[in-house]
Amino acid sequence: MDKNGQNLKISVVNGAVSSWKGDALVIGIYEGGEAQPALAHCGKKVENEVRKRLEEGWLRGSLGESILLPLPTGSGLNVSRLILLGMGKKESLSTESFRAIGGYITQLCHRVQIETCHTLLSLDSHHKAKNKRQHIPVVEALAEGAWLANYRFDSFKSKENKKEEREEFPFKQLHLAVPGERVSQEKKRLTEIEGIVHGVALARDLANQPGNVLNPEGLAAQARQLSERFPAIKTTIYSEKMLARKGMQGILAVGSGSQSQPRLITMEYRKGGDRPLLAVVGKGITFDSGGISLKGGEGMGDMKFDMCGGAAVFGLLQTIAELDWPINVVGIVPAAENMPSGTAQRPGDVIRTAKGVTVEVLNTDAEGRLVLADALYHASTFKPAAIVDLATLTGACMVALGSQASGLMGNDNSLLRQLEKAGEATGERVWRLPMYSEYQELIKSTVADIKNIGGRWAGAITAGCFLSRFVEEKQAWAHIDIAGTAYDTSSSRPHYPKGAAGVGVRLLSRFIQTHWM
Repeated sequence: MDKNGQNLKISVVNGAVSSWKGDALVIGIYEGGEAQPALAHCGKKVENEVRKRLEEGWLRGSLGESILLPLPTGSGLNVSRLILLGMGKKESLSTESFRAIGGYITQLCHRVQIETCHTLLSLDSHHKAKNKRQHIPVVEALAEGAWLANYRFDSFKSKENKKEEREEFPFKQLHLAVPGERVSQEKKRLTEIEGIVHGVALARDLANQPGNVLNPEGLAAQARQLSERFPAIKTTIYSEKMLARKGMQGILAVGSGSQSQPRLITMEYRKGGDRPLLAVVGKGITFDSGGISLKGGEGMGDMKFDMCGGAAVFGLLQTIAELDWPINVVGIVPAAENMPSGTAQRPGDVIRTAKGVTVEVLNTDAEGRLVLADALYHASTFKPAAIVDLATLTGACMVALGSQASGLMGNDNSLLRQLEKAGEATGERVWRLPMYSEYQELIKSTVADIKNIGGRWAGAITAGCFLSRFVEEKQAWAHIDIAGTAYDTSSSRPHYPKGAAGVGVRLLSRFIQTHWM
């Protein structure tokens, strides 16, 4: 995991601030120039120096704003310098704020060549979530943000460039101060957070791979490697011939234009005894040209990210296995490459899915729902208590929600509420869209059972309606459209580096921890 910046060690510490040794000590400053109360632990000389700088207006405390200060003479501290870091408005602090602050710490420490850093940010215990009674899990959020921001993808850089970049990223240790009575509890939680972040890193790694490197068979090979690393994961790969025998024409039709044959990847983890089974399905289109309904050239390179749903399934399974959770999960990834050629499916084709439902294909760029149709039906054969699918499914969802929330649909209010709560807790927010029966009318076909597009309006919803046709009526199911949240080409948030975000891993990990363990 070191190759992608996972070499940052984060630990909790307590005791006198004067006993800490390192390159820097981070002190939080609220917007308006007010220092965090824990500043008092640093002694009068440091406290007076910091307050003097704040009175002189050196730092206003905007989120992410920072200055470096030398230690005043005779301070009694054993760190090389102080970092004053803006926390934003006190009344607006949230768990996500502290994730961002953790990300800013990582970015700053890399930028100014800090190897070991301590922070007092986690020492104040009075932080509360906005409009809520619960305390913000500051240690968890800071660590998560710092680890997430430490990720980098450099697999295709030359050795010279990679070596130069490594030398520019020296940050190795972050120590979070906590009261003595919380040390044991926070250490355990850090272990869990690290395992989850490892899963996010895997999801990012897979999604960041270019289409010429990671095709459907390459993704299947990654599943086999995951099983080798974690024997608790049993992997089954359906070849093109096996897909044909199973009648999975949805997956086959999408992959028919590519020289890279499609695959259906199934990863089973069963360490939960008689506990109910959760099925997680992720769209795995390793590259999406649009097929015969060819996309425009601008931004097509980003279509390597069309397998972010499948990548999240991989990351989730790794997290579960690494942390040895006592649960039962099956991860299913339909993998295909959507390309135009003389063998590709055409607009107007009719295919018969594994469930027996016939589909009129009016747009070959609405391919994700075709592979998911067979994958959802396959998931139902495991008799799970619930099915959750993740997919970069529709541009319409991006139009509706932008990059701040994923679209959420489904047929079970309890399941949807649980996912909403997990989204709020992790910052991977979801927003529920309606699935009124009238929307189902929009996907009726005159030549087949249904068609794969519903027209210009409510595109995210009609895509969800399409998927609902492949889930049994009494089967609890939720669909998460991550088209707007799966990758970030602007890198505007410190803990979301440019490229794949790994969205879904933290969301579903929290969902499982809260409701399946």
